[in-house]
Amino acid sequence: MARTLTELVAHLDSFLEVGRFQDDALNGLQVEGKAEVRRVAVAVSACREAFGKAAAVGADALIVHHGLLWKGDWPRAVRGVHRERLRLLLDSNLSLLAYHLPLDAHPQVGNNARAAIDLGLQDLKPFAVYHGTPIGTRGRFPSPRPRSEFLEQLEAYYGHPAFVEAAGPEIVSTVGICSGGAAREASEAVTLGLDAYVTGEPGEPEVFLCREAAVTFAALGHHATEKVGVRALGDYLREALGLEVVFLDMYNEA
Repeated sequence: MARTLTELVAHLDSFLEVGRFQDDALNGLQVEGKAEVRRVAVAVSACREAFGKAAAVGADALIVHHGLLWKGDWPRAVRGVHRERLRLLLDSNLSLLAYHLPLDAHPQVGNNARAAIDLGLQDLKPFAVYHGTPIGTRGRFPSPRPRSEFLEQLEAYYGHPAFVEAAGPEIVSTVGICSGGAAREASEAVTLGLDAYVTGEPGEPEVFLCREAAVTFAALGHHATEKVGVRALGDYLREALGLEVVFLDMYNEA
């Protein structure tokens, strides 16, 4: 089913509650392409590979978590890498939409709530306040599990090896999740007395903090932990708007 680009942007801006967030990213439509959208591609980050693959699969729009446009971080001259990225988008008449914090925080398709649900956590609550808004999720396993089993579950779910500071209890009950580069939010897990904290990237100070506070710290990769939201958003768009959706999975170990 075809939708207009204007309709798609308005729907996503409302569904993801863009106005709630103070974000360094420019959320919503970043580059305008075709006026009509039938097929959408979703990916974690805006890059030449994503643009080329989106064009190759016949996408009319690409939706990403990490967009091209960030407040105060766009070059004065569009040249080099930036020029080639824009050229690919414009030559393909491909729209680019990006949703950063809104796609971390959403209770249905967000990186963190979706992971918590899929991992089997219950009693979910907002967690990890960033710029005044919680963007993570914390919860409790109805049946606590051995730490070793929990870490294996994380690696299987995210498809990425875990960097682990296994300082918490050997039986895991309570877990906080905040994807991407959110090592600093481990301090909230410590304050709440959670058994484990899951994020994307490790942080050197947070390893000592979690070690001393007896909280297990697990980092599963920035890119890997943020595939969750775009895939879930794609599933939502397929069901809610009848769009064709293609998930673009690109190699990135970071």
